[in-house]
Amino acid sequence: AVQFQAPAPPDRELLPLIKDVGTIGVLSATNIAPVQSLDIEKVMGRLTDATAHALRNLKDRTILGQDEIRWHFRGVTLDSATVFSDSLQASLRTELDLDGIVYITLRSLNAQVTPVSPSPYGTVNSPGLNLSVELELLFVNLHSGKRWAQAGRRSSWKPVQTDVMGGRGDPTERQMLSALASPLRQFLSRLAPPPRRQTRSFDTSGD
Repeated sequence: AVQFQAPAPPDRELLPLIKDVGTIGVLSATNIAPVQSLDIEKVMGRLTDATAHALRNLKDRTILGQDEIRWHFRGVTLDSATVFSDSLQASLRTELDLDGIVYITLRSLNAQVTPVSPSPYGTVNSPGLNLSVELELLFVNLHSGKRWAQAGRRSSWKPVQTDVMGGRGDPTERQMLSALASPLRQFLSRLAPPPRRQTRSFDTSGD
């Protein structure tokens, strides 16, 4: 028997939506004001890059990242009002040959510093950050206009950390990415599931 990774098809309910989609673009947006030192645009950029990478699980599809789309439409504000207009969707089809887009929106973000922090034994008397996010992910077929949306709200409460050693990224950004990852995984598990391990047996006994 031989084990190998094989592409997994999208959720059966979504197959009619993406059957004629060969090239998919990925965009994100938010109108949330900056929170303390948290770089929301940077976090959303990393989330969008991760989405584009995961969409490459789809067999025989080309994925166009956000940077290339925004560079092509530089000077155009790609917010929800613009992206969902008939004129821009026509431009996405004719100028970039896009058949579909995944649009990611950070709907809400609430960050509150608390006087105590969670611990394995309850709470401790040191500052904590209670972070709550709401993320909406939308797939649009640019030919039929049909859409599929999924939204998720997540909360994360962790001790406030000071990264005095200059470690990997800002701890608050990592906490926000961790909270956003759950609704993103749920969306991708239906649209672009990861490859599945399959086993194939061969008859080696001879005639």
